[in-house]
Amino acid sequence: MILSNYAIKFRTAVFVFIAVLVVAGTVSYVSLPREGTPDITIPYVFVTAFYEGTAPEEMEKLVTVQIEKQLNDVEGVKEVRSTSAENVASLVVEFMAGEDIEQAKQRVKDKVDLAKPDLPPDLDEPVVDAFNFSSDFPVYIFALSGTDDLDRLKILAEDLQDRLERLPGIRSADLAGTREREIRVEIDLPRMIAYRIPLGTAMGRIAQENVTVSAGNIEVEGDKFQVRIPGEFQRAAELREILLAERAGRPIYLSDIASVEDTFKDLESISRLNGEPCVSVSLKKRTGINAVRLIAQVEDVLAGAGLPPDVRLTEVMDMSYYIDMMIRELESNVATGFLLVVAVLLVFLGLRNATFVGLAIPFSMLTAFALMAIRGTTLNMIVLFSLVLAVGMLVDNAIVIVENIYRLRTEGLSRKEAARRGAGEVAWPVITSTLTTLVAFWPLTFWPDVMGQFMGFLPRTLIVVLTASLFVAMVINPAICSVFIQARPRDAKGKTHWFVAGYERVLRAALRHRAPVLLLGFAFLILSVQIYAWKDLGFELFPETDPRNATVDVKFPQGTSIERTDAALKSIEEKIARHPDVKFCLTTVGSQSGGMMYGGAAATHQGSIYLEFLEPADRQTNSLQVVDAIRGDVGVIPGAEVKVKVEEGGPPTGEPVSIEISGDDFDVLEQVAADVQRAIETVPGLVDLQSDLEKALPEIRFHVDRHRAALLGLDTAEIGRFLRMAIYGIESSRFRADEDEYDITLRLPRAQRSTMNLLDQTFIPTPPGAAVPLSSLGRLEYTGGRGAIQRKQQKRVATLTGNNQGRGVDKILADVQERIRDVPLPRGYAIEYTGDTEEMRESGIFLMKAFAVAAGLILVILVVQFNSAVLPIIIFFSVILSMVGVMWGLLLNHMRFGVVMTGVGLISLAGIVVNNAIVLIDCIRQRQTEGMGVAEAVVAAGRLRLRPVLLTAATTILGLLPMALGYSIDVHTWPPAVVAGTETSAMWKPMAIAVIYGLGMATILTLVLVPAMYSVAEDFSAALRRRFLPKDEADPPA
Repeated sequence: MILSNYAIKFRTAVFVFIAVLVVAGTVSYVSLPREGTPDITIPYVFVTAFYEGTAPEEMEKLVTVQIEKQLNDVEGVKEVRSTSAENVASLVVEFMAGEDIEQAKQRVKDKVDLAKPDLPPDLDEPVVDAFNFSSDFPVYIFALSGTDDLDRLKILAEDLQDRLERLPGIRSADLAGTREREIRVEIDLPRMIAYRIPLGTAMGRIAQENVTVSAGNIEVEGDKFQVRIPGEFQRAAELREILLAERAGRPIYLSDIASVEDTFKDLESISRLNGEPCVSVSLKKRTGINAVRLIAQVEDVLAGAGLPPDVRLTEVMDMSYYIDMMIRELESNVATGFLLVVAVLLVFLGLRNATFVGLAIPFSMLTAFALMAIRGTTLNMIVLFSLVLAVGMLVDNAIVIVENIYRLRTEGLSRKEAARRGAGEVAWPVITSTLTTLVAFWPLTFWPDVMGQFMGFLPRTLIVVLTASLFVAMVINPAICSVFIQARPRDAKGKTHWFVAGYERVLRAALRHRAPVLLLGFAFLILSVQIYAWKDLGFELFPETDPRNATVDVKFPQGTSIERTDAALKSIEEKIARHPDVKFCLTTVGSQSGGMMYGGAAATHQGSIYLEFLEPADRQTNSLQVVDAIRGDVGVIPGAEVKVKVEEGGPPTGEPVSIEISGDDFDVLEQVAADVQRAIETVPGLVDLQSDLEKALPEIRFHVDRHRAALLGLDTAEIGRFLRMAIYGIESSRFRADEDEYDITLRLPRAQRSTMNLLDQTFIPTPPGAAVPLSSLGRLEYTGGRGAIQRKQQKRVATLTGNNQGRGVDKILADVQERIRDVPLPRGYAIEYTGDTEEMRESGIFLMKAFAVAAGLILVILVVQFNSAVLPIIIFFSVILSMVGVMWGLLLNHMRFGVVMTGVGLISLAGIVVNNAIVLIDCIRQRQTEGMGVAEAVVAAGRLRLRPVLLTAATTILGLLPMALGYSIDVHTWPPAVVAGTETSAMWKPMAIAVIYGLGMATILTLVLVPAMYSVAEDFSAALRRRFLPKDEADPPA
């Protein structure tokens, strides 16, 4: 092989390259940014518009529908969803995978700008923001507590917020449990009417006086002066002196009709840490920032906070701890796998040869680290598991080449000649086997959508590191062997001779009884498939792991007071406190867990409890059992929906069970959703079943008599502003204090607005100066109103969601679908299954396509390599054998088929298991060209290639064994300790099990069935040649 020959010839240059590689790879590994999950961009853009005091139906009609119309034709949009709730409209625009998130955000913003003329004039400016999986989830949360003075805690928290947001890597620091400052102007309605002051006058005068005007520049004697009128209020008391009008020669000031107070807005958010009032701060990082280093900077800032002695700062969540722990566990798995691989190499190859082969692992990984640093890849759990999966495969090429060089050296060739010939003889089988592995992973790089961005790091990392291992085997190993390899009689042959002899006897027996052997093999395949189908273990998207944390979400009907919601959460806190495995719980009243992630609006009818578990070694029971116990303790809260959730093992895919019912008429939609919910609520294993159709908030509608209002100088807008001011309050201007701004709000005192007689007994001022009863300007209508209104693709939709407990999602869904078939569905209404179900279906379809493409590419490579159509089919039969091994692995470990993990494991096997068959058949053909008959060539090749075949399989299996068993050696402590039950192993165990059992089964059966099939194929080919070719051409060339 030319490449190997040049490496041997210029081996000094190769040794220098090795030194450079070690330095570059080590520096790259140390400098790579550390993250728990991959730093991926999810193509979602959010539009949020606030319109205080507006009912959901009005929000839908006035805001949501108008924006949706413009978003309908945005380029690259996959789906538009919206929620119209009280005071807020939220739209989620999902783009196709591959769209640039910033460009997508700008396209949405442009369309929202086009919709503004159709939106209410006093609507708050719609906020358009992009969502990124890595940067929109908090990486660090802390809480300030120790005193009941929340205003004091707020000041301290805001000071820390300002300091933390100055760090370059911090995207935002969000506070919870605080009240926003406001300048409140409470109108005394009888006095305003008595002085004949219209509401518009009071609002206008406040806005007109609270301004700073730049009048331009004047030049005096050659000097320029800037003329400025500083009119903005510096103190709340200044508002009292605003002149509103003059009545009977007497000036009427704002203080004559209203009180002015510098205070806080009504309580909309409550935060508690372990039952104690607190203010919590959530930190989000920027994309591409090293989370571990950033949090170290955050902790430095907090260490120098200088808080008062009575104020405690408690770390609630530190993502860098979990990232560091995950990386340590995976690094330990890599190191443990490496040690096991080296141990088996020592047994079979001896110290010197094992060293030559073992060098392939660090050299390949260092090459990969250098390339990852160049590409800007982060070091995350997917990348590290890719290295765990690869650690045993990295030596496969080196084993074949070094073992062949060693064999030639023992036959008397010089080191240099043995290296040259040894690498050359097996170069093409090694290249072919590596290509088959690479093309098996290559289709996975095209995995679409969020799942593809999440899992795509695995095939890309494996392709890089396996290509590096081929380079090491073809260049570095021959160069080293040409200088250092030795041949000694006390090689491992003596130790394994009995085993080789036994295998030879088995192989000869299989060749004598080919038909029974092949029939038994096929019968075993069919029986294995039937047993697996009979056991019906089920499917899952990702394996269920022992969670580190959980959340309890509580939602009451809209309009529920914050006091009632808080009381319910307090009762749940007391029940959670009874569980000793819970480290602490952070309660937030006024938002659910999603609000922390997506910046949703505060809502007094909902709240959440975030709870953290003790370290796994300190827990008395499995945290999943604790979650189930908490779910049982919470039980049913009258009038509320309660959902207990655990952290997900992969990217966000939705709820385990999600059913969408779409249609136009809200009442019909509500009825169908209720019928479906009643039908499926008793399905075994289905828990936390909820509908997103919130119970309606009672509504009072005031229908304006436009003609009468016009006669009095009023219009609908003026009456609406008056009612809005009276009930909710209306912003008239903004009060600036240093760099912060606060609302100046006009409203009626609580005593005047907290009464059902407000609309009947309230008088409204008219422009002429008179006051008329509000009831004389229209009529009242009492109605039920609506809860939050959900829409998808411009159609109303109701969604039922639920979790699974103690039963597979696929089995629950089968029962759900069976029961829903009996629910009558009106014309124009449809039911769709989304969430985990949709992702399982889409991922399953993609992985089947990827497997088909990988199989096709492998067969093409084999056809080119062997110039035969039959041999590739025989070789590919080993892939079928590996699938049987996967089935038995799942059966023996009582594991469900993981659509993602087990599916990727099967595709990986397609490229791995054919390698042994390639090397074996290539060796058989070489023996045939030397003049051996088929049977003798098969036996000779089997005897010669038994050790490398077993070695390559054993190293791959042993490399994954720590992950499959959940045991590893912690290489970060001294002395190293054996660690059991690591958290990362639970997630990756299904893939490790698939590869270990699949490769093990395929290797054992390949050593017997593939030679038997080859022998049959050769006999059949010879018979055809004798039948159809002339005698002088019928015999194969020697």
